[in-house]
Amino acid sequence: MDLGHVCRAIRRREYKNTRAVQLDMWRIFSNCVNFHTHPSNRDNAIPSFISIANHLRDFFNNLWQEFMMSSDAPPRKPGKGISHLHSAYQRRAEARKERLVPISGTVISANCMRKVADALESFITTGGKVDNRDKECILGDVNAATGDVATFIQSVRELIGLLEERIQTNQDYTVGTLLKDLKKTFTEDVFASEVLKRMRIGSRLDRLFWKIFVPVYEVNSRGVNQSSIWGNMAAVIWARESKKKPFWPAIVLGMMAPEFQKEDWHESLTLQNEGRLPEKLREELQLGKRRAEQALKKQTTEPMSYFLVEFMGTHEFIWVRESDIIETFDPEVDPNVAAAAGNVTKKRRSGHSSINPKLMSDAIEEGKWALEEYEILVADPCGDAANEVDEESEEYDEPGYTYDIMCQSDEEADALEATDKRKGNDSDVEELNELLLNNGCIDFSTEGRKKAKAKVAEMKKQKAAMARQEKSKEAKAKRASSVKKADVTEDDTKQLAKLLEEDEKRAETRRKKRSRDREKSLKEIEKQAKKSKHSSPDKRPHFIPEKKARAEAFVKSFLIHKNKALSDFHGAPFIPNTNSVDPSGLLGMALAFRGASGDIPFSNHKGKEFIENTWDKIDSTGPEESSQRCQGLQEQINLIEKEIQKVNAATAKRKTLSAIAELSRDATHQNFINAGEEIKASKKVFVSNSKKRKSGIKAEPVKSNGDTDKLCDSATNEYDEASKVTSTAETHITETLSNVQSSTFVVPTKAFGDTEQSSNASDDDVKTTDDSFHAAVSNDEPIVATIGTNGSAAS
Repeated sequence: MDLGHVCRAIRRREYKNTRAVQLDMWRIFSNCVNFHTHPSNRDNAIPSFISIANHLRDFFNNLWQEFMMSSDAPPRKPGKGISHLHSAYQRRAEARKERLVPISGTVISANCMRKVADALESFITTGGKVDNRDKECILGDVNAATGDVATFIQSVRELIGLLEERIQTNQDYTVGTLLKDLKKTFTEDVFASEVLKRMRIGSRLDRLFWKIFVPVYEVNSRGVNQSSIWGNMAAVIWARESKKKPFWPAIVLGMMAPEFQKEDWHESLTLQNEGRLPEKLREELQLGKRRAEQALKKQTTEPMSYFLVEFMGTHEFIWVRESDIIETFDPEVDPNVAAAAGNVTKKRRSGHSSINPKLMSDAIEEGKWALEEYEILVADPCGDAANEVDEESEEYDEPGYTYDIMCQSDEEADALEATDKRKGNDSDVEELNELLLNNGCIDFSTEGRKKAKAKVAEMKKQKAAMARQEKSKEAKAKRASSVKKADVTEDDTKQLAKLLEEDEKRAETRRKKRSRDREKSLKEIEKQAKKSKHSSPDKRPHFIPEKKARAEAFVKSFLIHKNKALSDFHGAPFIPNTNSVDPSGLLGMALAFRGASGDIPFSNHKGKEFIENTWDKIDSTGPEESSQRCQGLQEQINLIEKEIQKVNAATAKRKTLSAIAELSRDATHQNFINAGEEIKASKKVFVSNSKKRKSGIKAEPVKSNGDTDKLCDSATNEYDEASKVTSTAETHITETLSNVQSSTFVVPTKAFGDTEQSSNASDDDVKTTDDSFHAAVSNDEPIVATIGTNGSAAS
């Protein structure tokens, strides 16, 4: 299968439809890829031919989409999914977006601009048709156009004039700018109320645009012959693997730049060339790519780009840093020689002496050729510069590969075609199915072949199942046709009536059974409703539905009763063992915070007090002058008075909080007692009812206005009384706090005998009675806080 075979088959009208032409073209490309990837042809395989075949297949698909498909997609039928035809139009729209990225900055040549101007003029003249594929003239009569259509035509003519001006003045005009100007003609202030017409005009202008610029995209996607994978290069540079390696001629096939330097074509070029790499090599390069991506994210001060390069001569691929390349490639200047000149140590360290001169000269020669080929592509981005050459030139002495030449008869090829006619075997059908499914692409990798075999096996199973179904249908039809129709006798009628009567009886039995089941289910539902009604929390405020929770409430009620009966029982005492306090626990962290704030004293590892009271730091006995000693004593007295005021305020606040907690505790205990009493009462009622049921006496239902309502009323009254007490206590607490803030602290009599001593006592008295004061506070309150000077333990 080759282009000559396809052209000869077209000339002889052997194809029944265009799909057959498309399939044969796809076979040409798939055969090439299969030959150069098959393990048996490893010695004769050329990797670059695989890239060229895939490139030509993509070019053919793009041309097919723009030249063989109409501008407007056919309307979809409501209620049906996306057909194969509509999916082809979707693929065309996605392919257009991908093609625009690498060529949006390409400068359009004068010949290309002339083609665009002629195509736009033809579009207006034909009433809005790109070619014969478009059947309807969406612009109507152009000469009698009015309104938005006339405005659109005027805008298109202005764009044609702009193109003519650019051609005359030789000004740069990029592909992206042209597409934007083309879209402005039908989107700015026109067809605001005719959205459908605007969409149709947009689809036709898009097709007009891409019929011209698909070849431009193909030119910009071509590879260079010096690359082993026919890579689409971006530049020729000097590059090295690391600082210890010498610089080597290389071509750039991919790029990853920081965010502020990134451009759209960087990723497009990288993905295109990675797709041309062999499968194994592509997987090996993924590790280097991931490292480069991670390094890009970590860079902060001096961000660097990373480049995918192919070294000339050796044809090795690697990701290198920006610091390991020299952007300007000059074949006459070897950077390794220039760097090591005059420095023997550096020359030895750079490894220049170990470079193979023959391999380096071959690599430089390949770099020269790659640079020349790249410069030709840059000089002719639209691929139409050759058209400007005089046709009488020697370049046109030999005919090219045109259709007229390719379709000429070839006796040898005709003989081969006659002996190798396709028979339509299973392998051909499988190949056709895979080509249609993947848009002409066959995955010849190991994984791809496994998937293809699995799909073929599944299709064979489906085909066999369909064959069995057809066979069974034919057998049934044959049996039905072979049965002869007999006359119906009186006995047959009686037998049929008897069968119908039996069927009716069975149906009646089933109906009665369903009726009984329905009545039974309704009774069960009513029973559940009554049960839920009696156990409703609205009727019984302290009712607990769960059995375990009811048991816990009953036990709590019992313990609270016992606690009230025994006045000397106050729960288990909690005395923390300071020697076994976990520093990472809650108690250890609390003691550490209080010690750091100076609330409690503690000793260091030498037994010396780590934190002392501030008044102990004042020396009131050392100074020789009495005035200095008096001043020190007065400062100590002031500090002690402040500390006493703090303790006084904390004690009052603790008392008020304790009163509130006791009220809340009493209310909670009362709730538990009420719940326990209710559970006990309901248990007695349940036991009495069960005894009556066992003795045959009808149990009396629990009345809604009986004991349950009384318990509800009593619980509600108790809750109201507790709320009143709580509000009274809060008022009393507020008044107490205000009095405490405006009063002075009086030392308790328990600490100093029968006489009270105010906070104006002498310094010596305060020092001697400090521990006794805190002991009194300890005896008076459940919480103990020692603020002493002797370093005693605190709890």
